[in-house]
Amino acid sequence: MRSPMRAAVPLAVAVGLVAAGPAAADDTSSARAHAAGGEAAELTYPSIVQVRVNRAERALDRAANKIEAGQTLKAAAKLKVVRRQMAAAWRGAKYVIRTTPPPPPAEDARVRVRAHVSGGARAGATYAGPADTAFRVLTLQHDIASAMVGLIDGSHGTGLNAISKTLNLTNDRRDQAIAYIASVAPPAPPAEDARVRARVAGDAPVTAGFETVMPNVVPQIDDELQAIEGTKSDATDLTAGGRRLLNAAKAQITKTKGVVNTTWPPVPQED
Repeated sequence: MRSPMRAAVPLAVAVGLVAAGPAAADDTSSARAHAAGGEAAELTYPSIVQVRVNRAERALDRAANKIEAGQTLKAAAKLKVVRRQMAAAWRGAKYVIRTTPPPPPAEDARVRVRAHVSGGARAGATYAGPADTAFRVLTLQHDIASAMVGLIDGSHGTGLNAISKTLNLTNDRRDQAIAYIASVAPPAPPAEDARVRARVAGDAPVTAGFETVMPNVVPQIDDELQAIEGTKSDATDLTAGGRRLLNAAKAQITKTKGVVNTTWPPVPQED
């Protein structure tokens, strides 16, 4: 029960220092992302984040199956795992953000962009930097929130309580993550620099900056808002408590969308 947005993680390519990757990674530690206007690039995420994301996603699938089977107590136990692993994944992302050296000066960044465009980029794996790593956790939070919204219709008692706790915690943790990123992310670059970054395409060994990654949170939130409104309009077994939960979630994530739009405006289009 995951949102389709998990399968393809958006990559708005920006120039930055490639974060130190794990010593070894299998297929589960990387996700396919699309550079602006280019081919798909394979990102390898730090294991301190990806392992926890994997655990959360497995528990999320199992919880959904238990709820659909009417096994609410077992579902509640699985959702506890989801909450714990989601929190752990964000702690890992914060560590990556905190310990990764800053990117090179803007002039050096332009040289790297030109080198890539001219075919001089290094070959090999593309390791996710701080911004892409943080966005991976934000995407996990989106997946969890979307799954909880989809499970509210038909849920009662213990099952609805577990869903409510998970949805509220997820929305709160996302707000905290966004506030933390805003406190540590460097100022957005001038429009010219942003367009230079946006022109990089393909599988270049460069990673996105927060100013180009964070606007991708807005489509995720829009997807959640659509799911909430759709559930409220066509639900066949929505309790009063379930409707209150949906209304509260809508109010919170609408405010979250406003914060993201204000803090990280979309990258301007090239003339």
